[in-house]
Amino acid sequence: MTIQFAMNRTCAPQLRLEEFIKLTTNVGVGAVEIRNDVPEREFMDGSKAEDILAKLNEAKLKVASVNALQRFNEWTKERETEAKSLLSFAARLGAPGVVLCPVHNPDHGWSIPDAERNLRNGLKQLRPILKGIGIMGYVEPLGMMGSTMKFQSMAVEAIEDVDGWDAYQLCYDTFQFFRCRDAVVYPERIGLIHMSGIVRPDLLPQEQTEPDRVLVEAVDCVENIKQLKALLSAGYVGYVSMEPFNPLVQNSTTLCEELQNSFARVNSGLLSDTVCRFD
Repeated sequence: MTIQFAMNRTCAPQLRLEEFIKLTTNVGVGAVEIRNDVPEREFMDGSKAEDILAKLNEAKLKVASVNALQRFNEWTKERETEAKSLLSFAARLGAPGVVLCPVHNPDHGWSIPDAERNLRNGLKQLRPILKGIGIMGYVEPLGMMGSTMKFQSMAVEAIEDVDGWDAYQLCYDTFQFFRCRDAVVYPERIGLIHMSGIVRPDLLPQEQTEPDRVLVEAVDCVENIKQLKALLSAGYVGYVSMEPFNPLVQNSTTLCEELQNSFARVNSGLLSDTVCRFD
């Protein structure tokens, strides 16, 4: 079983790119996810994709994705302009795809039919742009309250309705799956996996928020290893990217060691003989 690990920029957003690259290589991971939402860092600081790529190539690091085009299912002229700029940047960076996140503010005011219609419109409008540039869109269901696309089935049905599998794959997030208690999995449609751990037993899954996301620890309410083993056993072969959001993790003085231990824990669990399946 070949496992390709990556590190999302959320592992250490406070570091300059050169420092993040050094951290990634010291951890022993071969790929990164570049983000477009970290202030004063790559993309937002105006860095050229070609310059970023040169630094990654020098360190022998691959790009797992660029994360993310937000509110892709709220299509406007401004969103079209944003999408073209971000997708072009990702292509020049050598990224295989861009993560696509839905509207997820609690006051969005959309009915279920609105959400279904807007999702299909966003996918339909974005598809020719993706195909023209030559990269994939990783559609990521988000499980938080206020999300307009919580479940993988909603994404799959919409992609099928716009005949979009030539431009789209799913981004599967172990925390989002845990948070919304999703019930259906499509391993053959997944192009990217995000993982992070939850160690707080005092909150219900739907009460957990992004700052609760830590590294994968021995105590893990999300059951990352169980989820990942089931996906890998079903044939998934892409990147598995660590995506914590907890500030204490991100700013830890022993972050490198903690990341090494977390990846080693996941790797050991995935290589064990225990059989895991989704119920």
